[in-house]
Amino acid sequence: MNTNSLSTNRSMKIVPTLEDTLNTIGLNTQLDENVQAWFNQLTITWLTWKRSPNLEHHLQVFFETNPDRYRIALVFVAKCKESKDCKPKTLPFFIMEILYKWSSKSDTSPEDCLKFPAFRIATEQRNQQYLNLVVKTYKIVTIKETILPLVKDMLKNDNCKQASQVVLAMELYEDIPVEDLLFPLIIQDKYNMIVEYLSECPKQVLPLVLFLDKILDKNVAIRDLVQRYIFDYNITCVNYEKLHHKPLGKFVGRLCSKFNVPIETCKNLCKNRTLGGLRYLIHQKYVDHNVSLRVWDDLIKDTLKENSELALEFVYMIVNHDRKEAAKWSQFFNLPESELPYLLKKMSLNTVSPENENWDDGDENINQNFYEISLPADRIIIINTPEMFYDLTNTHLANCNLVSIDSEWKPSFGAAQSQVALIQIAVENYVYLIDTLSLNKPQYISFWHDFNKSLLDNAEIIKLGFGLEQDLKQIKGSVVGLSNIKVKGEGLLDLSTLWKNLISSGLSLQSSSGNFGNSLSSLVEVCFGYPLRKSEQRSNWEIRPLRKTQIQYAAIDAHVLVELYKFLQEKCIEQNINFEEICNDTMIDKKTKTVKPKCPEKTATSSPVQVKTVDDVKFFVESKLINYIPYLRCYGIDTLLMPDTLLWHDIINQAMSENRYILLAKLKFTPIKNYPQSSILNVGTGYVTLEMLQEIKNYFNIQIKESDLTKRCINCNASDLEQLTSEKVSELCKQYWNVSSVSNNVNYTAPTEDDYYEKCDRFLSDSEGDDDIVSTPTRNVCVTSTGMHLQIQNVQNLCQSPQAATICNSCGRLFWDGDDMYKTVMSVANNSLK
Repeated sequence: MNTNSLSTNRSMKIVPTLEDTLNTIGLNTQLDENVQAWFNQLTITWLTWKRSPNLEHHLQVFFETNPDRYRIALVFVAKCKESKDCKPKTLPFFIMEILYKWSSKSDTSPEDCLKFPAFRIATEQRNQQYLNLVVKTYKIVTIKETILPLVKDMLKNDNCKQASQVVLAMELYEDIPVEDLLFPLIIQDKYNMIVEYLSECPKQVLPLVLFLDKILDKNVAIRDLVQRYIFDYNITCVNYEKLHHKPLGKFVGRLCSKFNVPIETCKNLCKNRTLGGLRYLIHQKYVDHNVSLRVWDDLIKDTLKENSELALEFVYMIVNHDRKEAAKWSQFFNLPESELPYLLKKMSLNTVSPENENWDDGDENINQNFYEISLPADRIIIINTPEMFYDLTNTHLANCNLVSIDSEWKPSFGAAQSQVALIQIAVENYVYLIDTLSLNKPQYISFWHDFNKSLLDNAEIIKLGFGLEQDLKQIKGSVVGLSNIKVKGEGLLDLSTLWKNLISSGLSLQSSSGNFGNSLSSLVEVCFGYPLRKSEQRSNWEIRPLRKTQIQYAAIDAHVLVELYKFLQEKCIEQNINFEEICNDTMIDKKTKTVKPKCPEKTATSSPVQVKTVDDVKFFVESKLINYIPYLRCYGIDTLLMPDTLLWHDIINQAMSENRYILLAKLKFTPIKNYPQSSILNVGTGYVTLEMLQEIKNYFNIQIKESDLTKRCINCNASDLEQLTSEKVSELCKQYWNVSSVSNNVNYTAPTEDDYYEKCDRFLSDSEGDDDIVSTPTRNVCVTSTGMHLQIQNVQNLCQSPQAATICNSCGRLFWDGDDMYKTVMSVANNSLK
């Protein structure tokens, strides 16, 4: 061993003991023989008895008889093995706890010279309770002026956690600004630590919320503020993804919700949310064409009636979609012409006459058919008086065993969540619309108690819903007398979950439409051939009287749930599926019954499933699962990324034409009977694991041999692979190195999902997002036999130690043991064959 090398390249750091530290700050840590012997006996007794009344009495007597008790207690703690982690069940904590009890009874105080050493001992360990106990016992708050500079040094040295502990223990809230204490933790994405701190001192919530709301102003450069904090406080491990308006706005909203701060307190957050809601409405109207003109008019007026200062920004947002509409709203809000967009200044606002427009006309495609309710109008009954509500509970619903529940509330953009405005209850032949604006009053609380007891809490009546838990949570938080209702469990059946469980149990549904998803409208379309009309979905449900179109929409949304239940029940009977058992398992969340469907061969016949080779299998993989692609290709399986531009129905058709199976991050259901549900596997959105790869192989019964691992390129999916000797690799590397040294070629980097698709979903965003930085690698001119540019990772290492490798002639990628992605993928693949 070269000792010189060790001495020159490495250094040894000697960490002083706690006793040494105390000596350096002036505390005498020496004990006389009698006290030392007494302490030794205490440690032996503690190992046997731990906490006990006798031991507590023994320690109290010692403190009463020894005048140097406060110093000796500190020395005892420093000599304990647990001095660095003083939890409540440790000896140091016990010693300090008994000293505190004794000092409280005797009304004594320690000498001032002992307070700072006590503080050092308390901050050398990690337990907040112990720190609080030492601060109280030694009255450290009396030397606040000595401690404050130390706390500020903790902050400047990126030690916010310990600083927050000291602030809590000594109640230094007015001396240390909450933004200096907690914003560095926000920069490091330590939100749990922040919530824990605020739970201990809720008075600090409002100052923090107001500070964060201040920087949510669109004119504030958050990145500049963050950089200043990083520089001033030496912050490391910065999470830049969370440091812009949208995630910060979400965090402020969570704080307001958790600590009951009115959301209206946050002016900038409300403004950003309102603008996000307006962007969403514009998209729904001009892109999805899913908002009627009347709904659009009501929502714009309601959203901006108390935010007229946002009207000008709204006009700027809409002007590129519809200049006439922008001009109409400019006139409605009396905006100064000098401030209008340039496109409007060239128009005459007087040419627009909003009052003459037909607001009952919709934007939906008049040629599209929608599902219609099968009940006559007189079977849709509005319940808006206490007498009608009493009759509903005690007469109309008295003998029902199946009802559906839905609720409606006004869209909320920026302010507090809107209250439930309408509750729909449907049975087979009637729909009841409970007007909660009229009945949600304290004088009617007994009616709501009866409603809960007779219906909601009655497990013998099945309550259907779609997203039922969300509806019940809204009702629970809005309606007087219903604050204690259960939101899931026996008697509450969510059709969205039932649908998934039925499909997983082998139910086959057929649809002729390509617009397939996981919404209620999608399920209605699958079962009945037509989607739901959604133009009133986002309307203002607090307007009275309700429009006929609103009444019709509310009635259909509730009654179709009963129709769907009956339809699914009939289909299960036809296909020999135990519908009642699956319904019961869904209500009690019993997941063991919802097994994945078997392979098509097993369901078709009773014979064993035929084992497939890698040549018999092809996959479509969802973009969220892009990291699975190299592993599946490594197995020799033809694997392609699912095109995001295609509708689900078209993807199914393409999968059928190419005989491919489908892997999804979130379960979707086949809209075509000829493509079985068993050809689709939901693998979740987690990281690639050996267990999940094994599950994919087992589910599709794929047999993989060692020879299959070199059949397909993990980069481009081609099968044109060529094995190269070490001599040939050496020759290629020299050519590549010579070219790349000139062209400054960069190493190949494995593609990520962001390299394939850029997701754009900002309609409800609190921010416009940050600019993306795109770099373009320099091309090299070293090519394969087919003319493809050669790609080699870590080429310098390969030049120094040539070895056999594999090259893909289709994309030019050379695979060898120094290729990081290839090495990782091959390691997992080889392990899966063992």
